[in-house]
Amino acid sequence: MNKQLNLNIQDLQLVEVCEVTSRELKKYKERFELSTPVKISDYGITEEFGYLPTQDPAQSLSPGNEAWDQMGKDLPKLMMGSDFRTRVKNLPEFKIENLKTEADLSRAMLVLSYIGQAYQWSSNEAAHVLPAKLALPWYLVGKKVGRPPILSYQSYANDNWRRFEKDGPIECGNIGLLQCFLGGQDEEWFILIHIDIEKKAGRGLKAIEEAQTAVATNDADQLEKAITKLRTSLQAMYTTLDRMPERCDPYIYFHRVRPYIFGWRNNPSLPNGVVYEGVDEYKGVGQKFRGETGAQSAIIPAMDAVLGIEHERDELRDYLMEMRHYMPPKHVQFIEAAEAGPSVRNFVTKTNRKSLTEVFNDCVEIVGNFRALHLEYAGSYIHAQSQKTPGNPSAVGTGGTPFMIYLRKHRDETKAQTIKK
Repeated sequence: MNKQLNLNIQDLQLVEVCEVTSRELKKYKERFELSTPVKISDYGITEEFGYLPTQDPAQSLSPGNEAWDQMGKDLPKLMMGSDFRTRVKNLPEFKIENLKTEADLSRAMLVLSYIGQAYQWSSNEAAHVLPAKLALPWYLVGKKVGRPPILSYQSYANDNWRRFEKDGPIECGNIGLLQCFLGGQDEEWFILIHIDIEKKAGRGLKAIEEAQTAVATNDADQLEKAITKLRTSLQAMYTTLDRMPERCDPYIYFHRVRPYIFGWRNNPSLPNGVVYEGVDEYKGVGQKFRGETGAQSAIIPAMDAVLGIEHERDELRDYLMEMRHYMPPKHVQFIEAAEAGPSVRNFVTKTNRKSLTEVFNDCVEIVGNFRALHLEYAGSYIHAQSQKTPGNPSAVGTGGTPFMIYLRKHRDETKAQTIKK
């Protein structure tokens, strides 16, 4: 240990608790060589499935909650009526005790989240109060899966698919949604593209582990192989995202898909949030949860971590950190472990090998391109569409942010962080 600094392990732990920048914390960790390579299996992640569940999601709720399950499956038809909220209030009590497995809990969170969002946005007037029959089980199941009682990305995409050919690939053409709001090609395609991307991210997540292990063992050759693998995965993700316009029309997306995934925060229809009846912890105070957004996927934060892409400490960075509250806890732990692991960026810089630097920069560029394409879609699918419905403000994203400003900043910050040769 460096005696001049007069720090021991306990001192370092105290430093980590203090409000220091992530850059300063990295310096301390590098100095004392405390970084450990991340291992994806420790967080329930696999190279084959990435963040997706390793078993295909349950297609029905466990016995005892059949009425809720059927309402979820009939949602596109029931939402055409004017009595949807009454139907929800007339459902039998949700039996949380019947949920025995992780797949049961995931299915329950999906069904409750879709019904809850439909309850909120199927009427011309926003619901300022959710009935206890819906609010309480939604809250309790959310506690079990580690996410707030609102539709989030994990339920919207990662837990929301089935395969047509059981042994076939998890990709567009062989997967369909388990749950939707109104249904139709555009809604299906919009979500299926995200699921396909999640599957293709698996090799990249494994490459993060392999890259940090190579750094820890001072193996530049293995690092170059790992980063090349990461580049292949990133390119596959980008190619899939590029397919979005094939079957998802901007007008249909804006008017038939987007309105149902908004949250309660920064929403002009819900200035005081939403009261969850029967949830004692909330004490009758309106909750202001963020709506579903791709920023709740753990893919890009993990890529930022391994590539050492940093974001300026501002409202945008605070928002990105807030999105982790809507991710499965294990996914957040993986991101944090990747951030704390050996610095690939520093190793590439110190090694100064041309081929290694080039493939590293390729990865940074693709992440920047991914964000640039996201920005392009935000412009054509949202910004260019006229504001028509009270729950669908065109200037604010489903997560409740000024998305055009944020996405542009994401892109620019990323592209500025290649390693100078």
